[in-house]
Amino acid sequence: MSVQQKIDLAIKSFGSISIQDFVELSNFSQNYGFYNSEEIQKIGRKGHFITSPEISSLFGVSLANQFLSIFPNTKKVHLIELGPGNGYLTDDISNYFLSQNIDIRKISLLEKSEYFIKKIKKKLPEAEFFDEFNKIDLDPEITTFIYSNEFFDAFGSKQYIYQNNEFNEIKITKTNNDYNLVYEENLISGHLKEKYSNYEFEDMDILEHSILIDNFIIELKDKLINNFFFSTTDYGFLNLPKKSTLRLISNHQKVNLFEKFDNVDYSFGVNFEFLKDEFIKFQPKIISQKQLFKNFLNKDIYSVNNDKISKTIELLSGFDFENMGDQFFNFSFYSK
Repeated sequence: MSVQQKIDLAIKSFGSISIQDFVELSNFSQNYGFYNSEEIQKIGRKGHFITSPEISSLFGVSLANQFLSIFPNTKKVHLIELGPGNGYLTDDISNYFLSQNIDIRKISLLEKSEYFIKKIKKKLPEAEFFDEFNKIDLDPEITTFIYSNEFFDAFGSKQYIYQNNEFNEIKITKTNNDYNLVYEENLISGHLKEKYSNYEFEDMDILEHSILIDNFIIELKDKLINNFFFSTTDYGFLNLPKKSTLRLISNHQKVNLFEKFDNVDYSFGVNFEFLKDEFIKFQPKIISQKQLFKNFLNKDIYSVNNDKISKTIELLSGFDFENMGDQFFNFSFYSK
């Protein structure tokens, strides 16, 4: 059953489908979802979109040095990547750590796409794969480095529109073969108003909230106690955007909702203000991707008189590629 057929079945059964469920089906449906379909290349220049680790190993070097700035004397480490995709980032970080004589005791990868798992096993045969973070065992005697790139933006999120002092859920329905957005009353409007009581909303403002991210954060908080460094880089916003951030990408081009259903990647802009509030006890830091490279790329790399390296740094720092370095932010925190 294709993604569109599954969506149509859900609408027929329940009358409508949430934006969150629509995105989850489209991205992760077995066999036909974007991240599980076998016949398409997902990430890279020949895929549908490209990410920083696909462009250059300098991104992994920056994250590795960011970790070492906090744990400079680390001799053994447990690497955990969230949503590793093709596996380039962990490969780059592990190679860099080995060059620094750091013993990599374990590599754990949180990945639910069988397509990517098959690819990564060829590159990192020693890696262990998990579908839930709480299944990963952490040794308090070994420093844990948890990192990700464009991980949180892949979580499905529900959308609510503010109308007459209430949050109505935006859902998808289908009439006479046409897909439409509808606004439905829901039972958690009061909860949302309380949770986001620090913000002022006007009619037609849109609130995105993901219970999937809520649940994942609970798992993180349960596991992350001490002797760890957490770093995630993603597309997003420093403040609650109050608008739809849903993006659809196919063949490196933006597409409109309902324009096509096959070979489309769906993602949301990450609310970094929300993440900061959730992990406030660790005093998290948020910097732009541009600042990440400036702070943590080796100075000798910047000084190399190599046109290719210079252009790569410029690309990742936001001088091209839709100002990647300004739209992408790095969020990090740690406990020793």
